[in-house]
Amino acid sequence: MTTAKEIMNKPLGISKNSSISEVITKMLDLDKSRLVILDEDKPVGIVTEKDIGFFLFSSQTNQSLDRISLDSIMKTLAYTDGTTPVAACAKKMIEKNVSSLAVGKEGKIEGIFTKTDLVRFYSTNYEKKFKVADIMTDHYFSVHDVATLSRVMSKMLEHKISRIITKDQNNRPNGVISIRDFFRVSLELGEEDELEGFSLSDHFRRGFVSSEGFGEVTIAKEIMTKKIYSVKKTDDLADACKEMIKHNVNGLAVLDENGQISGVISKTDVTRALASLA
Repeated sequence: MTTAKEIMNKPLGISKNSSISEVITKMLDLDKSRLVILDEDKPVGIVTEKDIGFFLFSSQTNQSLDRISLDSIMKTLAYTDGTTPVAACAKKMIEKNVSSLAVGKEGKIEGIFTKTDLVRFYSTNYEKKFKVADIMTDHYFSVHDVATLSRVMSKMLEHKISRIITKDQNNRPNGVISIRDFFRVSLELGEEDELEGFSLSDHFRRGFVSSEGFGEVTIAKEIMTKKIYSVKKTDDLADACKEMIKHNVNGLAVLDENGQISGVISKTDVTRALASLA
């Protein structure tokens, strides 16, 4: 039986004293969605791009966000023993509502694994166990591609989602926007603020909440990914997992018998499927 220790990876960390901008930049440079927070090399928490994005957009403070401690954003690490079976780990992640588990014990981390690792594990170990239709979420959230970025982020914040499907003027799905896309556009469009002494995290917030910021003048179609990866309801869940890994995405659109999007299948859905096998 495969255990947590067999699927874990080396944790990537950053100092607790780092600025929010430094955390964002390191995530983008490493193409990672989370970092372990270290206090003198001791793991004290974890922060994800979703945590940061929602905090930056919703924070009402006038203080420079990079003067705010990472304690305000980071979450407590959830641990599991290295001998725990993978399905039991998935169950623990669902129960604790976390997207990763640290292997080891508090203060001493051996490795870490995420929902991506669970999806990879499922793809090679559970062929013909579930169909996509058995596990999928039968609805999805969307915005029109001419919506301003402020409107897009507001809807993502409202529904606590980290990605959203875009539609054209004929109401046809035509792309996807993620939290990471907002980080990238902040880097590209926030350079003027940076020259005035503002950090990445500050011009992320100013750019989206200010009436004259880029969030009010830039529209979804300018930053969206113009490709929606999809599977059919009748496809094997293991094949859907392989598609997620192949395209490095957190979810796929699910097409009905008429070729229309009827829902989504995400890494969280796959984690839930694995948990049911514990």
